[in-house]
Amino acid sequence: MLSHTFLMDHERAHGSSATIEARALNQMTVKYVAAMMLAASMITCAKAVPPLTATTTRLAARGVVAVATRHPDDGSMTLCSGALVAPNLVLTARHCVSRSLTASPSCDTHGASHNGAHLGADEDPASIAIYTGTRVDVTLDTPRAYATRTLHPRTHVLCDADVAFLVLDRPLDDVQSLSMRLDAPVQEGDFIVPIGFGGGFLGDVGTRVPRDATQVLAVGPGHNSSTGAVLGPREFEVDEATCRGDSGGPALDARSGEIVGIVSRGRSCFTDGNHVYTRIDSYASLAREALLEARRLDAERVAAASNAHRPR
Repeated sequence: MLSHTFLMDHERAHGSSATIEARALNQMTVKYVAAMMLAASMITCAKAVPPLTATTTRLAARGVVAVATRHPDDGSMTLCSGALVAPNLVLTARHCVSRSLTASPSCDTHGASHNGAHLGADEDPASIAIYTGTRVDVTLDTPRAYATRTLHPRTHVLCDADVAFLVLDRPLDDVQSLSMRLDAPVQEGDFIVPIGFGGGFLGDVGTRVPRDATQVLAVGPGHNSSTGAVLGPREFEVDEATCRGDSGGPALDARSGEIVGIVSRGRSCFTDGNHVYTRIDSYASLAREALLEARRLDAERVAAASNAHRPR
């Protein structure tokens, strides 16, 4: 590319005719640079990460709760994440609330299992406790609510179906409920913001951390040969952000803040790729059923409380 200094030197050396030529070249150079800057700007905008504002992310994070399931066989506890989608309804992962038969589910692109059933019976809903706040210690903190009913797909495999709803025994009216995007799927190239109690890259399990916006690498069905991810028709893959304690946590659309998926399975939080989420729009009917059930049971709770306080 011709420099501005070169053009000025050329004009001084060759007189008026050269001046006209130099000016023309200078104008062409300026137009070329401007066009290149515009093109670069358009490319940057097309690839720019559209993160939620800090305020929006902080508000959305309040709707992410900790889901602690106590196992009666040995008294151990499993800590997962979930999202409050109604005052008495939590969205989480199925493997957080049902008994696991395998630690490593193997799936194909049709959403079928390669290693048999992954799940046994549901855990007793009364053994599933809900905690709120930025930092949770299930050995010290008092649960804000317990589950009374579990709703999930009628299958015993996690492939393509790792989603569950928990109806709570009381509403959490002081906690923000998050919206689910049930009418449109996530797309490859979209950006999502994962939030969960995995503690982020520090691994401080029990601490709620909104991660940086991360890109959707692939949407199922398919096999991503570069990362090894195998995706069923109702799953998608992101680049990072699956740590112990994040299971069941929501993926929020980076533009709207709506829930588009939940953490199902993946590599460690220090490894890029092969972090698999279940699409919530694929379970719109289940979500609507759960919302109706939550309203019905809450109405029954209110009626029972009202009857208990009537004079006899």
